[in-house]
Amino acid sequence: MTFLLTISLYLLTANLIICSITTQYYQDLITQRTTDALEYKLPTTNNEFKQGIESENTEDYGEFDFVIVGSGSAGSVLATRLSEIDDFTILLLEAGGEEDDFNQIPALWLYNQFSEKNWGYYTIPQKHSCLGMKNRQCIVPRGKLLGGSSSINAMMYCRGNCKDYDKWYQLGNRGWSCKDVLPYFKKSENSQIHGDKNYHGKGGFWNVEYPRPDSPLYQNFVNGSVELKQPIVDYNGKNELGASHLQSNIKHGKRQSLATAFLDNSRQRRNLKILTKTLVTKVVIDPKSKKATGVEFVTSNKKFHVRTTKEVIVSAGAINTPQLLMLSGVGPKDELSKLKIPLIADLPVGKNLIEHPLLVLMVRSDYAAPKVGINKLIQQYLNGFGTLTKGPNVEGVGYIQTKNDSSEVPTIEILFSVPPHIDTSIFKREFNHNEDINNKLIDKIDPQKDIFFYIVLLHEKSRGRIFLNSSSPIDFPHIDLNMLEGREDVETLIAGMEYIQKLLKTEAFKKINATLLEVPICTNFKINSKEYSECLLRNLVATIYHPCGTAAMGPNNGHFVVGDTLQVHGTGNLRVVDASIFPSSISGHTSAPTVMVAEKAADLIKKEHKHL
Repeated sequence: MTFLLTISLYLLTANLIICSITTQYYQDLITQRTTDALEYKLPTTNNEFKQGIESENTEDYGEFDFVIVGSGSAGSVLATRLSEIDDFTILLLEAGGEEDDFNQIPALWLYNQFSEKNWGYYTIPQKHSCLGMKNRQCIVPRGKLLGGSSSINAMMYCRGNCKDYDKWYQLGNRGWSCKDVLPYFKKSENSQIHGDKNYHGKGGFWNVEYPRPDSPLYQNFVNGSVELKQPIVDYNGKNELGASHLQSNIKHGKRQSLATAFLDNSRQRRNLKILTKTLVTKVVIDPKSKKATGVEFVTSNKKFHVRTTKEVIVSAGAINTPQLLMLSGVGPKDELSKLKIPLIADLPVGKNLIEHPLLVLMVRSDYAAPKVGINKLIQQYLNGFGTLTKGPNVEGVGYIQTKNDSSEVPTIEILFSVPPHIDTSIFKREFNHNEDINNKLIDKIDPQKDIFFYIVLLHEKSRGRIFLNSSSPIDFPHIDLNMLEGREDVETLIAGMEYIQKLLKTEAFKKINATLLEVPICTNFKINSKEYSECLLRNLVATIYHPCGTAAMGPNNGHFVVGDTLQVHGTGNLRVVDASIFPSSISGHTSAPTVMVAEKAADLIKKEHKHL
């Protein structure tokens, strides 16, 4: 008995020591990385690859069946699925590095966007939105690491509306209707939520669960929504319109990026090779046959050429995919001609840039989140719950139709984010607000008390574009989001603002004395007038980081870049698989639809090459 007691005490002591060491490790990690993020200078070019790009020697990197450019959401899924075929050899090329313990902490997601994990993009100065940002430029974070933006985003799992995909089909894309794509959503999913029957998958690689525990304020959101006649729904199920609990891509409280979910299951396969810190500078396309034969890339300050026996698949995302295609001769003839880039195919690459505009409204109430010390927060995180496991602390999601018609497609998404929030210092960097807005608004936020309502315009009419800065891959492309150019977009967002005001007048929110924080700008207009609301929108609207559409899918009629098998029009052995192929907007977020596209593309490719 004494011996067993001694052993038990020894094991207990050992566990306490290990727990203490782990907690201290995370405390040091969080302190260091959050501090670094406030000082980090985002790059403005690809200068880190300059020596390799300017090298006069090009080395041979051999031959693979498939070369995939980019290991973001789509590339990670595609590489995993194609490597299931033993006969295939795959090379996956990624400009960034690996994930780490810090980027897997959901609540600290914003800090990753001020690190080497983000490309560093900003828009060009805008005319209709981002007017309250420094130099009228909105920030455009894009993940630069394995998993891409799924490794730095807010982890919200939102598929969109069934009718979104029926519209894709109606645009001439066979096999992309709602009934066609639903099986691919379900294939990737490992659902832990209480959702609608037959709409969710079990046993897939990608985990979906509710963040926990709920704040007491979540019930206020639900009750207020019901008062406004909104049904309680599974927004990824049969009906999207209504209020719901957020569904999130976390597992045991940690971020589950597509690299963690998919590549961790495949990267040890002998037929898959992954190169990180590698920038692809050109798709090599034979000018006579128009067939892609390989790519050029740089890594470790050297330039390489790799050949492909089957396909080059570009999965670099809605910003980098059009840049690479244009550098390779696939794009608008007049633009490529100006930069003296030999034309391979005259296609509207970079046009049709779709982005969801985002407005954040801050609300103060009588509720104050309890203060919890960092050690306890870390211990909770290591046990899979608590504040650190909740992205931007969003718990409630609402999809509403503001046009009072019979459509089942929402026009506005509402995200309900509860306190406590992270240090407001990072918000100043995140939205790139000018000093006037930072001093008058952001500095007045109380992280323990203030509720954030994120209002997202879902089906914007305005379109932007991506275009080349130069013919050099060292230079970042130009990004013109062009948000709020269309009058209808402004009117719909104002309707979203009015919905929040109605929500705050419900008994559920009156009980906690919820009131909008005063926004001390646009003071030359009457508060809550249309002119005042429009002024707020044009100054404060930013992006929710959902760029898509820049290599849109549709018939070969001059308006689209890829066909319904995702092969680039007018070329051979060249396919695009990522969010840039979306031909029209989504009633939700882009991460889950991108995974669906990659799952479907993998089957299309396997079938074409006689392995399905």
